[in-house]
Amino acid sequence: MLNWIKRQLDKLDSPTLDWVQVEVTTHCNGLCIYCPHTFMHNGWTNRHMPIELFNEFVPFLKHTDLVYLQGWGEPLLNPHFFEMVRICKGQGKRVGFTTNGMLLTDDTIKRLVDLQLDIVAVSLAGTTATTHNQIRKGTDLDLVISNLERLGTIKAEKNSQAPAVHLAYLMLQSNFHELKEILPLARRVEAKQVVASNLALIVDPNLADEALFHDIEGVDDYRNTLDKIRENASRENIIFDYHGPNLDADSLRCRENVQRACVITVEGEVVPCVFTNPALSSHHIFQGESLPLRSMSFGNIRNESLTHIWNKQEYAAFRELFDPETTKKPERIRQAMPQCCVKCYKRLGI
Repeated sequence: MLNWIKRQLDKLDSPTLDWVQVEVTTHCNGLCIYCPHTFMHNGWTNRHMPIELFNEFVPFLKHTDLVYLQGWGEPLLNPHFFEMVRICKGQGKRVGFTTNGMLLTDDTIKRLVDLQLDIVAVSLAGTTATTHNQIRKGTDLDLVISNLERLGTIKAEKNSQAPAVHLAYLMLQSNFHELKEILPLARRVEAKQVVASNLALIVDPNLADEALFHDIEGVDDYRNTLDKIRENASRENIIFDYHGPNLDADSLRCRENVQRACVITVEGEVVPCVFTNPALSSHHIFQGESLPLRSMSFGNIRNESLTHIWNKQEYAAFRELFDPETTKKPERIRQAMPQCCVKCYKRLGI
């Protein structure tokens, strides 16, 4: 009887979230030069989320719009991936994930279309194979594009609009010039949205100069180019989204939407964002300073419900720090904010 009452209370107090991001694996078949998985290779722990653990949080998704199956790994490597999609779709949820695109075989594409997956986002670091393949080592842009074209063909054969294709372009100083060709590529693979992101987590000191925001003299040119791309994209009914590239030192908002979303790691830890994942156990570079990466977990779904974790006093207090309507003075907010957030580029507007 007590367990039944607890379950009912959990349902009543379930958080209303924009999305829940679930790290289904930390395995990856790529060796991207900027990724913690590559840089921390010798100390990295590869794990798949068991389907039993995945099922632990499913009852608490009633008031959540989107389940995004993504973390520090390639989701399609998890042997239970399609079952995870099926479970979430069975709950009436929108489901998406980000992939490097190498495993989008015909069989995989057909299964994703049949499951009516909502979003498949593909990571890019260039619009030519020469640039992309050098940065996202272990992947091949020509094959990725071919796979996405097959996705379009199979969707047409099955008379399906799903999944929608999104492109995720990592902007670096060395590949920014190729971003000008992203719209022709988006049209070619029938992408509905393009997100251009910055190098927000710098784990390799040798890559620090690749961040756009470190090129102070070029920031205005970067922004003008991005604005033009967005204008052109709007005319073609393609969403083009970006932040930065200049830093806002006074910003107290987090681009990770920590107030209305959370991340569940491969081990079941509930963390505010991917940058506080316990899997990240090395250092990062922030404004020229080498700092340890700090994890931040508010509980584990192995032994607590997602509702209970979300409603914990310490978690609520953390989220309050990022409330845009707060009346607290910025100095007091920064003093209360964890150092891993204070010294994070996501807080600075990118």
